Amino acid sequence: MAVYDAALGQQRMKILSAAIRGGYAWTVRHREPRAWREIMSMAGVVNALYPQQEVLTPAEFVRSLSYPLGKLAPDVFDGDPLGQLTVLEWGELSDDVWSDGCTSVMELLQKGDRGRGWLPSWAWMRQEGVENEAFAGIRVGANEHSYRARRRFVVEYPAGGTGEILDLCAEAGIDPPVQYVDLPADRVYGGRWWWACPKCRWPMRVDGHRVRCTYLYHQAHYTVRSEPLTGGRPQLLRRDSQVPRPPGARERRKQGPERTVCVDFAVWRFIVVPGVEELSLYRRWHGKPLLDVTLWPGLDIYDLEFAVESLGWTLSIDLKDVASATTLAEKVRQKPLAANTIVLPDHRGPGQKAELQKLLPGYTVWLVEDVNKEISKQLTRAKRQTK
Repeated sequence: MAVYDAALGQQRMKILSAAIRGGYAWTVRHREPRAWREIMSMAGVVNALYPQQEVLTPAEFVRSLSYPLGKLAPDVFDGDPLGQLTVLEWGELSDDVWSDGCTSVMELLQKGDRGRGWLPSWAWMRQEGVENEAFAGIRVGANEHSYRARRRFVVEYPAGGTGEILDLCAEAGIDPPVQYVDLPADRVYGGRWWWACPKCRWPMRVDGHRVRCTYLYHQAHYTVRSEPLTGGRPQLLRRDSQVPRPPGARERRKQGPERTVCVDFAVWRFIVVPGVEELSLYRRWHGKPLLDVTLWPGLDIYDLEFAVESLGWTLSIDLKDVASATTLAEKVRQKPLAANTIVLPDHRGPGQKAELQKLLPGYTVWLVEDVNKEISKQLTRAKRQTK
């Protein structure tokens, strides 16, 4: 059985957090005067956390961020997927940071953290804190129905024109549940166009002629055609046949009633991305005969509940999407779940499922495909019973 080492888990998360904070500071050093102090501070944190190595200067610390973290602290990251994460690629934050690294970032300097106010919230606040901050607006004055409507709105409409979003809110009978911000510059092509990821609908990242969803597992990777074919609107080409069909380009508007906006990165990564998986499960089974499906019951006590009344069978699940099983185990141990079944997206694979099951023997750990198989099995039993 895998042994969970809480002290090692905390050390790993703190080194990862310092590396990502330092890496982000490096990317904004030319426009943010406080970045150099942050780099020096985070180099000091790593030196204190991992005294086995020679003391790193700030310059050496930055250089180390262009290599996998396992090279920075080999025994700390040994056997953990986070050890394969590289913070900086060509002087910019790597896709791995956006997809997986930020979910494990924790606050390092609780008192008087100078990063507050200019570092992105995920760089100094734990995931639960970001979620709670966003959920405050979703939960305020909400009942079961309004909470579900607000939460679902954020997942389904993470970007668009301000007028469009307000109209959709009015149709749903709600106010905008979270704050929407201007489209980041790295989501715009040619200063004018943007594309929403086909799976999560958040603006995709633009790097020259490459366009891709920041969440790697959505597999949305495209190339901009060299010459637009119709009306001057650029079009995308898929990287291969496994990539979803390319979305159409939308025009970015900087001002006016249709100013283009999107939810903040932290809301997207911690609410929209897992919400896509939760809604997909809900849509697959909602309305099936003999099956009751409840999304975010009890104002999100857990994510989904499935029930077949005739069998007296229920399944309550909490869906989690984190790169490292040990990081997830750390979070669950600190804050136990109401549901006894933890569900991982299929892309996390049987390896993480098995590891997490060993780390959390008090829970049942499944992939999404396991949930679908179990529900199908119970519905088959129920149908036989009615014959």
